[in-house]
Amino acid sequence: MVLRILEQDHEVLSELLHDLQSGLQQQDAARTFELLDLFWARLAVHIRAENLCLFPTILNAPGELFRNCGGGPSFEEAKTMVESLRSDHNFFMDELSRAVKTCREILANAESPQHVAEQLDTIRERVRAVSLRLESHNALEEDQVYKWPGLILSASDLQGLRAALRRELENLPRRFAAQ
Repeated sequence: MVLRILEQDHEVLSELLHDLQSGLQQQDAARTFELLDLFWARLAVHIRAENLCLFPTILNAPGELFRNCGGGPSFEEAKTMVESLRSDHNFFMDELSRAVKTCREILANAESPQHVAEQLDTIRERVRAVSLRLESHNALEEDQVYKWPGLILSASDLQGLRAALRRELENLPRRFAAQ
């Protein structure tokens, strides 16, 4: 249940990332900014859902639940993995915010076509770095972390987590309300 909500959001993010990478190939700064801003906002919402709902639920669960669940990690392993995922989240947001800043500068200044192309290459490299790290990050979440709530939570707690995740995932910035 929890797994599917977050996996579906990964799929949406993956499609947006693909569109962004295709847009960057076209060297269109305005379109790149639209796609980059949307991807950044959607990824931020996804990260917020994990940081505010999923990770605290996992880390606040009694340690004995981890010992008693079959196929799950120890509490210490879960804690270490969540810390690593949060580090990834910080990397994603830092790199994308730098890319957005660069794109805003391109749009605000009348630069030479060569300079714009160089700046777009910089953005492309940042997005590529995010994309590469996101692949292993998402695999870790989907193969392990997203399964843990089903191992340690009651049905009613799972339902509450699902509702909280859905609320966060649907809470996009206003500028994207029509999308």
